[in-house]
Amino acid sequence: MKTKSKVIFFTSGLALIVIAGSIIALKIIPTTIAYPTGQDNNQQNSKNTIVFAIQPKFDLAGEYKEGLAPVQIDNKWGFINKNDQVVIKPQFDWVGNFSKEHLAGVTIGDKSGFINQEGNFIIKPQFDEVRSFSEGLAAVSVQGVAGNSANGKYGYINVQGQFIIKPQFGAAGEFSEGLAPARVIDEGYGYIDKSGRLVIKPQFYDAYSFHEGLASVRIGYINKKGEIVIKIGSFTNDFSEGLASVQTGGKAGYINKQGKFIIKPQFDGALGFSEGLAPVQIDGKWGYIRNPLN
Repeated sequence: MKTKSKVIFFTSGLALIVIAGSIIALKIIPTTIAYPTGQDNNQQNSKNTIVFAIQPKFDLAGEYKEGLAPVQIDNKWGFINKNDQVVIKPQFDWVGNFSKEHLAGVTIGDKSGFINQEGNFIIKPQFDEVRSFSEGLAAVSVQGVAGNSANGKYGYINVQGQFIIKPQFGAAGEFSEGLAPARVIDEGYGYIDKSGRLVIKPQFYDAYSFHEGLASVRIGYINKKGEIVIKIGSFTNDFSEGLASVQTGGKAGYINKQGKFIIKPQFDGALGFSEGLAPVQIDGKWGYIRNPLN
Protein backbone atom coordinates (compact mmCIF):
# COMPACT_ATOMS: atom_id res chain seq x y z
CA MET A 1 0.00 0.00 0.00
CA LYS A 2 1.27 3.46 -0.76
CA THR A 3 2.29 5.62 2.17
CA LYS A 4 -0.19 8.30 1.11
CA SER A 5 -3.03 6.37 2.74
CA LYS A 6 -3.23 6.07 6.51
CA VAL A 7 -4.85 3.09 8.08
CA ILE A 8 -6.09 3.88 11.56
CA PHE A 9 -8.38 6.77 12.52
CA PHE A 10 -8.42 8.47 9.11
CA THR A 11 -11.57 8.81 7.14
CA SER A 12 -9.84 8.45 3.89
CA GLY A 13 -7.98 5.90 5.27
CA LEU A 14 -8.56 2.45 4.39
CA ALA A 15 -7.36 -0.63 6.20
CA LEU A 16 -5.77 -3.66 4.64
CA ILE A 17 -6.59 -7.34 4.63
CA VAL A 18 -3.47 -9.36 3.90
CA ILE A 19 -4.06 -13.00 3.02
CA ALA A 20 -1.01 -14.96 2.00
CA GLY A 21 -1.25 -17.14 -1.05
CA SER A 22 -4.31 -17.30 -3.25
CA ILE A 23 -7.81 -15.82 -2.84
CA ILE A 24 -9.75 -17.49 -0.05
CA ALA A 25 -13.28 -17.17 1.32
CA LEU A 26 -13.56 -15.39 4.65
CA LYS A 27 -15.74 -17.41 6.93
CA ILE A 28 -18.03 -15.37 9.19
CA ILE A 29 -17.94 -16.74 12.73
CA PRO A 30 -19.93 -14.78 15.36
CA THR A 31 -17.76 -14.25 18.42
CA THR A 32 -18.17 -12.31 21.68
CA ILE A 33 -15.73 -10.75 24.11
CA ALA A 34 -16.72 -10.33 27.77
CA TYR A 35 -15.68 -7.10 29.44
CA PRO A 36 -13.50 -7.50 32.54
CA THR A 37 -15.16 -7.12 35.93
CA GLY A 38 -14.69 -3.96 37.90
CA GLN A 39 -15.06 -1.67 34.91
CA ASP A 40 -16.24 1.91 35.25
CA ASN A 41 -19.95 1.57 34.52
CA ASN A 42 -20.24 5.30 33.85
CA GLN A 43 -17.86 4.92 30.93
CA GLN A 44 -19.36 1.74 29.51
CA ASN A 45 -22.63 0.78 27.89
CA SER A 46 -24.81 -1.55 29.95
CA LYS A 47 -24.48 -4.26 27.32
CA ASN A 48 -21.52 -6.30 28.52
CA THR A 49 -20.41 -8.02 25.35
CA ILE A 50 -18.99 -7.05 22.01
CA VAL A 51 -20.32 -9.17 19.18
CA PHE A 52 -17.91 -9.99 16.40
CA ALA A 53 -19.48 -10.55 13.01
CA ILE A 54 -16.09 -11.69 11.72
CA GLN A 55 -13.55 -12.95 14.21
CA PRO A 56 -10.16 -11.21 14.48
CA LYS A 57 -7.95 -13.11 12.07
CA PHE A 58 -6.91 -10.59 9.41
CA ASP A 59 -3.79 -8.48 9.31
CA LEU A 60 -5.94 -5.38 8.70
CA ALA A 61 -9.49 -4.72 7.53
CA GLY A 62 -11.39 -2.01 5.64
CA GLU A 63 -14.89 -0.62 6.12
CA TYR A 64 -17.92 -1.86 4.22
CA LYS A 65 -19.45 0.81 1.98
CA GLU A 66 -22.33 0.18 -0.40
CA GLY A 67 -22.11 -3.51 0.51
CA LEU A 68 -18.44 -3.93 -0.44
CA ALA A 69 -15.20 -3.85 1.54
CA PRO A 70 -11.65 -3.38 0.19
CA VAL A 71 -9.15 -6.19 0.64
CA GLN A 72 -5.51 -6.58 -0.24
CA ILE A 73 -4.21 -9.97 -1.37
CA ASP A 74 -0.63 -10.48 -2.50
CA ASN A 75 -0.07 -6.71 -2.51
CA LYS A 76 -3.02 -6.02 -4.83
CA TRP A 77 -6.39 -4.56 -3.92
CA GLY A 78 -9.88 -5.82 -4.74
CA PHE A 79 -13.32 -5.96 -3.08
CA ILE A 80 -15.40 -8.55 -1.24
CA ASN A 81 -19.13 -8.56 -0.48
CA LYS A 82 -20.81 -9.46 2.81
CA ASN A 83 -21.02 -13.09 1.72
CA ASP A 84 -17.20 -13.12 1.68
CA GLN A 85 -17.07 -13.45 -2.07
CA VAL A 86 -14.42 -11.63 -4.09
CA VAL A 87 -16.47 -9.53 -6.52
CA ILE A 88 -13.66 -7.37 -7.94
CA LYS A 89 -10.43 -9.31 -8.18
CA PRO A 90 -7.30 -7.87 -6.57
CA GLN A 91 -5.53 -5.90 -9.30
CA PHE A 92 -5.05 -2.36 -8.02
CA ASP A 93 -2.18 -0.77 -6.09
CA TRP A 94 -4.62 1.20 -3.90
CA VAL A 95 -8.38 1.54 -3.60
CA GLY A 96 -10.83 3.82 -1.82
CA ASN A 97 -14.31 2.98 -0.58
CA PHE A 98 -17.35 2.87 -2.83
CA SER A 99 -19.58 5.91 -2.51
CA LYS A 100 -23.29 6.54 -3.04
CA GLU A 101 -22.32 7.51 -6.57
CA HIS A 102 -21.33 3.81 -6.95
CA LEU A 103 -17.75 4.76 -7.73
CA ALA A 104 -14.47 3.96 -5.96
CA GLY A 105 -11.10 5.59 -6.41
CA VAL A 106 -8.31 3.21 -7.44
CA THR A 107 -4.63 3.50 -8.28
CA ILE A 108 -2.69 1.59 -10.91
CA GLY A 109 0.99 2.42 -11.02
CA ASP A 110 1.32 6.13 -10.31
CA LYS A 111 -2.08 7.31 -11.58
CA SER A 112 -5.55 7.15 -10.07
CA GLY A 113 -9.09 7.08 -11.45
CA PHE A 114 -12.54 5.71 -10.55
CA ILE A 115 -14.22 2.35 -11.17
CA ASN A 116 -17.82 1.16 -10.89
CA GLN A 117 -18.98 -1.85 -8.88
CA GLU A 118 -18.22 -4.15 -11.80
CA GLY A 119 -14.58 -3.07 -11.66
CA ASN A 120 -14.70 -1.05 -14.90
CA PHE A 121 -13.12 2.40 -15.20
CA ILE A 122 -15.64 5.25 -15.40
CA ILE A 123 -13.00 7.97 -14.99
CA LYS A 124 -9.66 6.80 -16.37
CA PRO A 125 -6.46 6.92 -14.27
CA GLN A 126 -5.09 10.43 -14.76
CA PHE A 127 -4.73 11.98 -11.30
CA ASP A 128 -1.85 11.79 -8.84
CA GLU A 129 -4.19 11.09 -5.91
CA VAL A 130 -7.95 10.83 -5.37
CA ARG A 131 -10.43 10.80 -2.49
CA SER A 132 -13.82 9.13 -2.48
CA PHE A 133 -16.84 10.74 -4.12
CA SER A 134 -19.29 12.30 -1.70
CA GLU A 135 -22.26 14.54 -2.43
CA GLY A 136 -21.39 14.41 -6.12
CA LEU A 137 -17.79 15.63 -5.83
CA ALA A 138 -14.38 14.04 -5.28
CA ALA A 139 -11.09 15.65 -4.30
CA VAL A 140 -8.26 14.90 -6.74
CA SER A 141 -4.68 16.06 -7.12
CA VAL A 142 -2.98 16.96 -10.37
CA GLN A 143 0.33 18.00 -8.78
CA GLY A 144 1.44 15.11 -6.61
CA VAL A 145 0.27 13.74 -3.29
CA ALA A 146 -0.62 15.80 -0.22
CA GLY A 147 2.08 18.26 0.76
CA ASN A 148 2.80 21.89 1.44
CA SER A 149 3.55 22.89 -2.16
CA ALA A 150 3.49 26.61 -2.83
CA ASN A 151 1.47 25.93 -5.97
CA GLY A 152 -1.37 24.00 -4.34
CA LYS A 153 -2.57 20.65 -5.62
CA TYR A 154 -6.13 19.59 -4.87
CA GLY A 155 -9.43 20.48 -6.47
CA TYR A 156 -12.82 18.76 -6.90
CA ILE A 157 -14.32 16.96 -9.89
CA ASN A 158 -17.86 15.78 -10.66
CA VAL A 159 -18.81 12.26 -11.75
CA GLN A 160 -18.01 13.16 -15.35
CA GLY A 161 -14.41 13.93 -14.35
CA GLN A 162 -14.80 17.70 -14.84
CA PHE A 163 -13.29 20.17 -12.35
CA ILE A 164 -15.92 22.05 -10.35
CA ILE A 165 -13.44 23.55 -7.86
CA LYS A 166 -10.05 24.21 -9.44
CA PRO A 167 -6.87 22.71 -7.88
CA GLN A 168 -5.65 25.17 -5.25
CA PHE A 169 -5.39 23.40 -1.88
CA GLY A 170 -2.44 21.64 -0.24
CA ALA A 171 -4.75 18.79 0.78
CA ALA A 172 -8.50 18.16 0.69
CA GLY A 173 -11.07 15.73 2.07
CA GLU A 174 -14.57 14.52 1.32
CA PHE A 175 -17.70 16.66 1.29
CA SER A 176 -20.20 15.78 3.98
CA GLU A 177 -23.16 17.83 5.17
CA GLY A 178 -22.24 20.45 2.58
CA LEU A 179 -18.68 21.09 3.81
CA ALA A 180 -15.23 19.60 3.15
CA PRO A 181 -11.90 20.01 4.95
CA ALA A 182 -9.22 21.71 2.86
CA ARG A 183 -5.74 22.89 3.71
CA VAL A 184 -4.71 26.37 2.73
CA ILE A 185 -0.97 26.56 2.10
CA ASP A 186 0.94 27.87 5.13
CA GLU A 187 -2.27 28.42 7.14
CA GLY A 188 -3.72 25.04 8.07
CA TYR A 189 -7.03 23.26 7.59
CA GLY A 190 -10.37 24.99 7.31
CA TYR A 191 -13.69 24.02 5.68
CA ILE A 192 -15.06 24.97 2.27
CA ASP A 193 -18.51 24.82 0.70
CA LYS A 194 -19.25 23.45 -2.77
CA SER A 195 -18.32 26.73 -4.42
CA GLY A 196 -14.84 26.45 -2.91
CA ARG A 197 -15.47 29.31 -0.47
CA LEU A 198 -13.94 29.00 3.01
CA VAL A 199 -16.70 29.00 5.64
CA ILE A 200 -14.55 27.90 8.61
CA LYS A 201 -11.22 29.69 8.58
CA PRO A 202 -7.96 27.71 8.29
CA GLN A 203 -6.74 27.08 11.85
CA PHE A 204 -6.42 23.33 12.45
CA TYR A 205 -3.37 21.09 12.21
CA ASP A 206 -5.58 18.32 10.84
CA ALA A 207 -9.26 18.03 9.99
CA TYR A 208 -11.80 15.52 8.71
CA SER A 209 -15.31 15.56 7.28
CA PHE A 210 -18.47 16.46 9.18
CA HIS A 211 -20.64 13.53 10.27
CA GLU A 212 -23.77 13.82 12.36
CA GLY A 213 -23.06 17.52 12.90
CA LEU A 214 -19.51 17.11 14.22
CA ALA A 215 -16.05 16.97 12.60
CA SER A 216 -12.85 15.54 14.00
CA VAL A 217 -9.87 17.89 14.21
CA ARG A 218 -7.64 15.23 15.74
CA ILE A 219 -7.71 16.53 19.34
CA GLY A 220 -11.50 16.66 19.51
CA TYR A 221 -14.65 17.59 17.62
CA ILE A 222 -15.94 20.90 16.28
CA ASN A 223 -19.41 22.06 15.30
CA LYS A 224 -20.19 23.95 12.09
CA LYS A 225 -19.24 27.24 13.73
CA GLY A 226 -15.70 25.91 14.15
CA GLU A 227 -16.09 25.65 17.93
CA ILE A 228 -14.56 22.70 19.80
CA VAL A 229 -17.45 20.94 21.55
CA ILE A 230 -15.71 17.70 22.58
CA LYS A 231 -12.05 17.81 23.58
CA ILE A 232 -10.35 14.43 23.64
CA GLY A 233 -6.66 15.23 23.48
CA SER A 234 -5.94 12.16 21.40
CA PHE A 235 -6.58 10.68 17.95
CA THR A 236 -10.22 10.76 16.92
CA ASN A 237 -12.29 9.37 14.06
CA ASP A 238 -15.57 10.42 12.43
CA PHE A 239 -18.93 9.90 14.10
CA SER A 240 -20.97 7.21 12.40
CA GLU A 241 -24.10 5.47 13.62
CA GLY A 242 -23.91 7.47 16.85
CA LEU A 243 -20.35 6.47 17.81
CA ALA A 244 -16.78 7.53 17.03
CA SER A 245 -13.56 5.63 17.59
CA VAL A 246 -10.91 7.41 19.63
CA GLN A 247 -7.50 6.39 20.86
CA THR A 248 -6.27 7.09 24.35
CA GLY A 249 -3.53 5.49 26.39
CA GLY A 250 -2.48 3.42 23.40
CA LYS A 251 -5.88 1.72 23.04
CA ALA A 252 -8.95 2.50 20.96
CA GLY A 253 -12.59 2.56 21.99
CA TYR A 254 -15.83 4.28 21.01
CA ILE A 255 -17.51 7.38 22.43
CA ASN A 256 -20.97 8.87 22.02
CA LYS A 257 -21.72 12.53 21.22
CA GLN A 258 -21.47 13.46 24.87
CA GLY A 259 -17.85 12.27 24.87
CA LYS A 260 -18.61 9.22 27.04
CA PHE A 261 -17.10 5.84 26.24
CA ILE A 262 -19.73 3.35 25.10
CA ILE A 263 -17.09 0.74 24.20
CA LYS A 264 -14.08 1.24 26.43
CA PRO A 265 -10.56 1.54 24.97
CA GLN A 266 -9.33 -2.02 24.51
CA PHE A 267 -8.44 -2.41 20.83
CA ASP A 268 -5.08 -1.90 19.16
CA GLY A 269 -6.86 -0.09 16.31
CA ALA A 270 -10.42 0.74 15.34
CA LEU A 271 -12.28 2.36 12.45
CA GLY A 272 -15.81 3.73 12.17
CA PHE A 273 -19.11 1.88 12.13
CA SER A 274 -20.66 1.42 8.71
CA GLU A 275 -23.67 -0.73 7.86
CA GLY A 276 -23.71 -1.91 11.49
CA LEU A 277 -20.10 -3.15 11.56
CA ALA A 278 -16.73 -1.66 12.50
CA PRO A 279 -13.22 -3.06 11.94
CA VAL A 280 -11.13 -3.46 15.11
CA GLN A 281 -7.68 -4.89 15.78
CA ILE A 282 -6.69 -7.21 18.63
CA ASP A 283 -3.23 -8.78 18.94
CA GLY A 284 -2.29 -7.85 15.40
CA LYS A 285 -5.42 -9.28 13.79
CA TRP A 286 -8.53 -7.53 12.50
CA GLY A 287 -12.19 -8.49 12.77
CA TYR A 288 -15.57 -6.75 12.74
CA ILE A 289 -17.71 -5.85 15.76
CA ARG A 290 -21.39 -5.00 15.80
CA ASN A 291 -22.73 -1.63 16.91
CA PRO A 292 -24.07 -2.00 20.49
CA LEU A 293 -26.53 0.84 19.87
CA ASN A 294 -28.37 -1.13 17.18
